[in-house]
This record gives sequence, structure tokens and C-alpha cells, in this order.
Amino acid sequence: METTSPDTVNYYLRFGWKLVTQHTVPATEDSPEKTCYVLASIGGLEDTRRLLVLTDFAEANRYLELGWRLVEKFVTTDDDQRRQERIHFVLAWQRDEEPPTPTGDPPRLVREHITHFESGEEISVEP
Repeated sequence: METTSPDTVNYYLRFGWKLVTQHTVPATEDSPEKTCYVLASIGGLEDTRRLLVLTDFAEANRYLELGWRLVEKFVTTDDDQRRQERIHFVLAWQRDEEPPTPTGDPPRLVREHITHFESGEEISVEP
């Protein structure tokens, strides 16, 4: 979104929008010089409600179609003599409602870490 109104910018910033850039629009015969602000509604990592790591391309694409966001990808290799690489897709759910899954079932978790808020202790939950 673009605007030249500082009041409009402040309004949107209060609701989580980010200022992407700003530039000066030169004066013309009809109007004075103005500052143009460019804003965007961008979800940041702090908005993440759930993380999921997948290794299957097709499965990752099905989650992305449901509104999950790709926040990172990385490759791991095996320690043996042959070079076996595996790509991992880190997907994030950044909305307030429950995250959807392609099958309707919750994703199968290898391990989930939960931090207990009162004690700060990390609890590992095995399925």
C-alpha cells in the first residue's frame, strides 16, 4: 500500500503493518513535494504459531497450498562414504486459527519441544 499521509502510516503501523520504504515525490506545478510511504502486511517469525519440518516436496507443497509459509530450507548429508543428501523444508503457521493439514489429521511429529512458561524448563514430548 502506498500513501502520502503520515497519519495513515501511523494507523497501519499500530496494526502490525511494516514500513517497507519511503521516497520523496518531487514538487510539480500543481502540488508541493511529498513523502510517499510504502507499507506491507508481512508476517514475521515472531508471528509463528507452529513449525513443521518436512522432507517430501509434494507434502511441503500441499501444506503451502493451505496457507503455511516456507521460512527456511536446508540440506543434511549422511556420515557414510556415499553422499546422501536430504532437503528439509521448514514451514510455519502464522495465523491465529488452528493450522490445517492436507489429510485433516494433525501432522506426525518426530519430537516436539515445549517450554513450560512458569519454570522455563524445556519438555520433550515423544509420540
